[in-house]
Amino acid sequence: MSTKTHISIIDDDDQFRAALTSLMQAMGFTIEAFASAVDFLASPKVRHTSCLITDVQMPRMTGTELHNRLVGSDYDVPTILITAYPDDSARAWALGRGVGYLTKPIDEEALLGCIESALRRAKSAPP
Repeated sequence: MSTKTHISIIDDDDQFRAALTSLMQAMGFTIEAFASAVDFLASPKVRHTSCLITDVQMPRMTGTELHNRLVGSDYDVPTILITAYPDDSARAWALGRGVGYLTKPIDEEALLGCIESALRRAKSAPP
């Protein structure tokens, strides 16, 4: 992947967010990390995000709510939802919309595969 691939990570767990940021940087991605969906939406990085990795369970706005808000704003950024509390119906919802869904702890190979798949889908989607 190229350093031109900007990935935004949103997770309210400071340690997890820092670890995921370090991992993604080691893979060659340009990373912006945020402690909340509200912080992400307030940043100028929203429109420069190639792929969004967000926790499902967060205060004020969940990862699912964030994804829906972006889609409703005509910005359907490739999204990967991550959770420590897997739920079959949430997983089915995500996969039915082309959204990645991974459980914590994150498997590095599964994460990279999810990112590559999301970016391929975004490139092939009609404008």
